[in-house]
Amino acid sequence: MTTMFGINSSISSMLSTDSAIASYQNQIDTKKKIQQPSDDPVASQQIDNLRRSLSGNTAYQKNVSTATAVSDQSNAALSDISTQLSSIQNKLQQAMNGTSSSSTRDILAKEISTATDQIDSYKTTTDTNGNSLFPANSSQLITYPIGDSRSVAATLTQSQVFNFTASSGSSAGSTVDLSTLLQNTQTAIKNNDSSGMNDALNQIQDAISHMSDAQGQQSVLATQISDQDNRLANQALTMKTTKSSYEEVDYKEVVPELVASQTQLEAQQDVFSVVAKSSLFDKLG
Repeated sequence: MTTMFGINSSISSMLSTDSAIASYQNQIDTKKKIQQPSDDPVASQQIDNLRRSLSGNTAYQKNVSTATAVSDQSNAALSDISTQLSSIQNKLQQAMNGTSSSSTRDILAKEISTATDQIDSYKTTTDTNGNSLFPANSSQLITYPIGDSRSVAATLTQSQVFNFTASSGSSAGSTVDLSTLLQNTQTAIKNNDSSGMNDALNQIQDAISHMSDAQGQQSVLATQISDQDNRLANQALTMKTTKSSYEEVDYKEVVPELVASQTQLEAQQDVFSVVAKSSLFDKLG
């Protein structure tokens, strides 16, 4: 009876050690510490939570990428409008020169018309997603979810870009529409209207200052988007590192355990051999 108990005990020990060896080997082969949730329910739950958080983080990063593209496109448009306005200002000053001929003023007016068309084209320009680059009003302004309970606009509205307040002249203190101003500028040049051209020159300077402010607002939006992009990247790295610590095998820990278990199994097999022989001799005796 005692010998039989020893045999069963040896078999049980060998099976347990063999199971441990298989587990360690499987971890090494799959590079995963946890093969099934029951191996470590708490860690498995943490891994699931991190996996969901990473999925959300990825979605936010995609939105940030889209917002960045729209912001960059908007900034380029504002920069071009500023360039066009400076060119218009220069041409208007040429037209205001008392020696300018009628034909010269007509040429300058046509050049300003071309620049005006370029500026006006941004009212109908769309972004890479087919949305208006500068929406008509704030209700049409698209905001991008870039974090939990956090969204950001990537561009400005048309009124923020194309409308400004005149600081002097006949429209001082009033809201001026940029397109209307540029049309009036062309008319004043063609008619050699000194008062009209002088008024236009002052308002164009206001428009240039306004565009500089608009670029500043756009820069603030771009910074918000960029900062969130960095935060999301850092969060993703932290979550991936934490997730790896839960699920990826630690070879420095597992390999020694595997070797120790293999050595233990060999010793258990030797014990079993002795016990089995003893049982055999008892039966023969």
